[in-house]
Parts: sequence; C-alpha cells; structure tokens
Amino acid sequence: MAAILGIDPCLYEAAEIDGASSNQMFWRITIPLIKPIMAYVLITSLIGGLQMFDVPQILTNGTGSPDNTSTTMIMYLNNHMYSKNYGMAGAISTILFIICAILCLLVYKTMTDTDGTKDRTKKRRRTVHG
Repeated sequence: MAAILGIDPCLYEAAEIDGASSNQMFWRITIPLIKPIMAYVLITSLIGGLQMFDVPQILTNGTGSPDNTSTTMIMYLNNHMYSKNYGMAGAISTILFIICAILCLLVYKTMTDTDGTKDRTKKRRRTVHG
C-alpha cells in the first residue's frame, strides 16, 4: 500500500488527460512503478514461508500430526538436530538453501526488467551516437 501511495498523482492525471483507461493506467503506470517493492515483498515472504516453524510447531506440539501432514522443512530439520543426526540436518539445510535461492532468483528475474528497457536504451544510444 505504501508503494501505491508513493506514486505521484500527476502521472495518473497526465494519463487521464491523454485518454488512458483505468486498466491502462494500472498496467502501464502502477505495476511498473511498484515492481521493485513487490519483488522485495515477494522474496521476503517466500523466505519466511519456507522457514515457517513456530505456528505448526505450537499447533501440533512438535509432532506434525495428523500423520506428519503439518511438518514443515524446518520442523523436519529440527527433529534431526535433536536426534543428533547432524549429517541429515546439514543435508536438509543445504537443500533448503538451494530451493530458496532458486525460487528467489526466479522471482527476482520475473519481477525485474521484463519490459526490456535495457535493450531499448542500448538501441537508443546506437541511433543517437552512431
């Protein structure tokens, strides 16, 4: 919400004067201007979701019941740490890191520079200077 409130209202006024519809203003003004903040929020929420521990731990008394359906990866890691199975705990944490890194990179790549502005800038420089 803070990102949307941070957009200059003059942009919407200018688009309205130019005859843009509300749908066009949303997709061409609002979404591109809040993309950096949306990327940050999505990545931090993704990491928080993958590392969820407290809510299922409290609700299921650490058992993940019924039938381990509520066990998260961090709860599984914690169970191996308490059973002194450090090799498996290390492997789980490494896999969790790799999954988290891949998903964060995927979100970052899809949220940044999808409109090809870098390519347009390069083309513009070539035509002006060369």
